[in-house]
Amino acid sequence: LAIDRYLAKRTSGLVTNSRGVVEYYATHGIDADRFTVIPNGIDLPDQRPVGEMRQVLLQALGLPEQTKLVGSVGRLWPQKRIKDLIWAADLIKCIRDDVHVLIIGDGPLRSSLENFQRQVKIEDRVHFLGERPDAREIISCLDCFWLASDYEGQSNAVMEAMAAGVPVVASDIPGNRDLVVDGSTGFLFETGDRAGLAQKTESILNDASIAGKLGENAVERMKSEFTTSRMVAAYEDYYSGLLEE
Repeated sequence: LAIDRYLAKRTSGLVTNSRGVVEYYATHGIDADRFTVIPNGIDLPDQRPVGEMRQVLLQALGLPEQTKLVGSVGRLWPQKRIKDLIWAADLIKCIRDDVHVLIIGDGPLRSSLENFQRQVKIEDRVHFLGERPDAREIISCLDCFWLASDYEGQSNAVMEAMAAGVPVVASDIPGNRDLVVDGSTGFLFETGDRAGLAQKTESILNDASIAGKLGENAVERMKSEFTTSRMVAAYEDYYSGLLEE
């Protein structure tokens, strides 16, 4: 923060990808008016044979075809609140037996999280897949995507899920609010509210029309607001403005 404050005094402008980052720095002594927000862009995925990929994934995990897949991608680190996902999976297990949760990623908490998974006796429903080069393809096979983080700048994983038309349930924090329009392109839940996470997920898994509408709206939002071309154009305009000044 000391370095950031020092450099901020000597720069013509500051760019970040979300309002959450602006709010963070504003509380640490850097004027919010100095910032320009330019969201990250994402290339929309090609049309892929999701059914075939999903079948391969289910076979690799030894799961039946009717399985509902919920997943999360990220570093296994306190910020991501992976324990909340495990708790939510346990709650869902109490009311249905077809939901499996895929945790994609690695990190320093993996061993303790796997121990916790065993303690709550949910090894049969929560699967740690580690780092996967095909994470984006796995996301497209999901019925629902989860993110429970305490804080985010702008989650590329959420963007990839939305671009693939996968309904998202994410913690109600600034970075996620920039992406997920609650009730329209996905659902937000209060950070740490495991029951809320499970409840909103259940509403998606129980009603194909809700899931389909959320997915369609998410794709349209990515197309209109978060494409790579839109991001590049915004940076061009920004730098042109600085040069004119």
